[in-house]
Parts: sequence; C-alpha cells; structure tokens
Amino acid sequence: MFIAQNLKRLRAEKGLTQEEVAERVGVSGQAVSKWEREECYPDITLLPGLANLFGVTVDELIGMKELSDGGRLWGLRARANTLQVEGKYREAAVVFEQAVKTFPADTGLQASRAVTLAMAGEDTGHAVELCERVLAEGHSDKYRGTVAAALCYLYHSAGMTEKAARLARSRPHARESRELLLPHFLEQPERDAYLRETLPGILTALCEVIDGCPKTIEEQLRNIELGVYDDMINPTDAAQKIADFLL
Repeated sequence: MFIAQNLKRLRAEKGLTQEEVAERVGVSGQAVSKWEREECYPDITLLPGLANLFGVTVDELIGMKELSDGGRLWGLRARANTLQVEGKYREAAVVFEQAVKTFPADTGLQASRAVTLAMAGEDTGHAVELCERVLAEGHSDKYRGTVAAALCYLYHSAGMTEKAARLARSRPHARESRELLLPHFLEQPERDAYLRETLPGILTALCEVIDGCPKTIEEQLRNIELGVYDDMINPTDAAQKIADFLL
C-alpha cells in the first residue's frame, strides 16, 4: 500500500499541514497523522475528496501504478475499516477473514482479523487464540503492539487477570513509546504540531486509568484498533484531574 507515502508527499507539495488537510476533508489531525504513518487507512468515502484536494486521481492517490493485487487488498481493508467505524464489527471480521484467505502472508490482516473478531463481542476464546498466534509468530512490532494491547483486555474479559497483568508488564515502558520518543527528533514546527496532536490523547488515556477504565471491552478494543478516543477529555480538565489524583 502506497497511500501513506503519497499522502505525505502530496501534502508537502501543496504546503499543507496535517491539520489543514484534516479540516478540509472533515476528520481529525490525528487521523491524517495515522494515515501517513500507515497505522490505518482513510475511509473509502474520503478518497475522492482527498484526490481532488491534491489534484490527482484516486488511482494516483492510492498508488495503483505500483500495485496489482494490492489494489484489491486495499479495497478489502477500506471496506472493513468503514464497517468498523459504523460499529458493524461482525461484518468487518468477515471481510478480514476473506482477505486473510486471499493474502495469508499479510501480518496486518492477521492482526486486524483477531482484534476485530474480539470487537464483535463474540467467540472471545477464538479471538484470544488468534491474538496469541500473531504474537507467537513474530510479526512486526507495529502489529504486535496493537495485538498485545487487545489481548490484555481479552484476557481480563475472560477472567484471566493474572495473564493480563503478566502481558501488560511485558510491554515497553512509556518512555519507549513513539509518543514520547518521536518529539525529541522532530524539528519545529513539526514537533509542536505532533505534541498538540498526541498530548490530548495521552491525557485522556491517563484519566481513563485514574477512573478505572470505565469503557466496555468492545469500546477499548475499538479504540486500540482504530486509534481513536471516543470521548476526548478537555486538556485543562484532564490536567486538573491528574493533578488532583497525584496530590
């Protein structure tokens, strides 16, 4: 998939920030950032608008010249992503299952299939098995991180609290996370833009921990898979809540 590289290149050529692109197509700056990092893909309904914004065709935007079967793979991913956004997790899991049969070597599909199955709230045992398989097979760090986080919640949901805690303890320290590492190596104003994009999410996540993670397992998995926060807390309120907790 070449859409991440193309989006970043076209945006730079137009002299637009991620926030400006986000505003023009009606999404968050965080979403555009995730597209460019290839953590997820734009909803298929956004492609015509994105292509028009940059003055290219949809085929050029997604890199059809460089793709063969990849175009079909992208279509499956986009369809599943749209279903996830709509809350149709079972349907999305079916799409991912079909995609895995066609592209069995794609580690991202394997990971998304496992997490989405769990998001559907059905057959948790099978979802646990798939997640454990992804981790055991040594897939890329990007997918392993998502699956490991999802598996923690799945273990907890299944009453395997000790396993959940053990897996959580094995995850990298916060200091090793992208959100805290990357700003050290960015030049302004990209550094400031990145911090403004990521800090509200970090503060919201901390407040959820303080409040005891009130979200359901399906909500937690959705946030992990799609990289979103359904109820972003106002940064001022979040900072006050954290300060009150610490004091």
